[in-house]
Amino acid sequence: MKSIFRRLAFVMKPVLPITMIPIQRVILTAFILVNPMILSSVEATSIHSNTRNIMTAKTNQEDHFSRIIIQSGKFVEKDTGKPFIPLGVNYYRTGIVSNGKDVHATFCPGFYDRAYVEKMMADLSAWGFNTVRTFQVYHVGKDGILTSSKSREISPDYLANMIHFLRQARKHHIHVIFSWDIWLPDSEWWSGKPLPHEDKYSLLPTWNEKMGVNNYRIFKGSVRNRANAIVSLIEALRKTDPSLLKVVMTWELENEVYFNANNEPFKTRQGVFHFAGKDYQLSSDAQVQELMDDMIVQWADICTDSIHHTDKEALVNAGVFTFHAIGRDRPGSLSQDHTSDTRIPARPIALVRSKLDYLDIHLYAWITETEDVPEYFAHSLESVEWDKLRALARKAGKPIIAGETGVCAHYLRKLPEWTINHELGIKYFREQLSFMKNRKLAGVLYWSYGNPDSTSNDEFPAISLFPQYMKVMKDVWQ
Repeated sequence: MKSIFRRLAFVMKPVLPITMIPIQRVILTAFILVNPMILSSVEATSIHSNTRNIMTAKTNQEDHFSRIIIQSGKFVEKDTGKPFIPLGVNYYRTGIVSNGKDVHATFCPGFYDRAYVEKMMADLSAWGFNTVRTFQVYHVGKDGILTSSKSREISPDYLANMIHFLRQARKHHIHVIFSWDIWLPDSEWWSGKPLPHEDKYSLLPTWNEKMGVNNYRIFKGSVRNRANAIVSLIEALRKTDPSLLKVVMTWELENEVYFNANNEPFKTRQGVFHFAGKDYQLSSDAQVQELMDDMIVQWADICTDSIHHTDKEALVNAGVFTFHAIGRDRPGSLSQDHTSDTRIPARPIALVRSKLDYLDIHLYAWITETEDVPEYFAHSLESVEWDKLRALARKAGKPIIAGETGVCAHYLRKLPEWTINHELGIKYFREQLSFMKNRKLAGVLYWSYGNPDSTSNDEFPAISLFPQYMKVMKDVWQ
């Protein structure tokens, strides 16, 4: 608005008395704009020309905001071909919603903070960042993504918050990655709507209680739910403001994709499991890993197909943590692992051969009793078969980013005050960033920007409160 007044003042300066009081100038200005005959034709043309420029400035800004696509294994701006390196932050806000559960509530009515989001977007732009990754919610209720399990539209209030977020991102030239928890919304609409070409895939018609969360990969209702939720959001944006689809860099199928070893078919490790026309011996670590790979590829393919059917230019990915992050050595070693964590991450090499457009591996600067940051990082990459993964990803033309990275306060605290040593945190983080850049990751996103509930004592230092971590990112990565 200030720019409009500045430009109008410049045009009208020769014809409006400088001594005129403000209200008179405003009234006369309005009169002149709608009655150009009182000016010379040159003056009138000048005023209206500049007014048109002002009114179209927003449109021109939107036109110059390019979609991000992938060419030759690299992110680029579609309109210019200019390389794009995702550099930015994660933004999340959790809260206890109306059903009593603590969930990712970023866009939930009652939790979304417009002023905070506007400040964040301005900060990211000022810092030279270009990407923010954030989370959709699985909660259904008056403050959820759907108002009830029988709803056939996105909650208007929830959608309005998403649109505000995207418009603020566009205003500051920030691209957005939308991600999800493993949990699914209770929706008859999304679970019941068939997906394009779903009949060619091997999907379970009914939920198997013994499989628990592993159902999410092959139960028809679960796969439909995830794909249709994203498709519905795309369609809602297209209906409301289609230009916002350019702001969405990626629809991430899941924050961290995993199976659970405490659920079938991986719990008893006995007998044969039949899937997609093949038999898998569950007593064999190699065949169990092959089964997981085939399940996750099918899941990724059917979801990606459905999203591309709705928006052929949309980028689709999935996030994973490393095997080392949860005490596992590598893929295919289930019976040999000694860890209390029952999760098994999706194998990145399997995801590379899926229809996903790129990969997101979460890599934090970490230390243990026996590993410093370089050793932990090396073991993390070894656990995801990095050299082979990198070669296959390059051949497939698929970039790999670290969609989450950062430091943790638990190894930065000092006795006796138990305060966080951020100088040490900066040292570790600089090492981590350098390793990731040298390993040719295509981009990095810090966990996290912070949120309205953040404090200086949080386990993961918020970059909004400790901007020295931002400065290290710019120094190393740019």
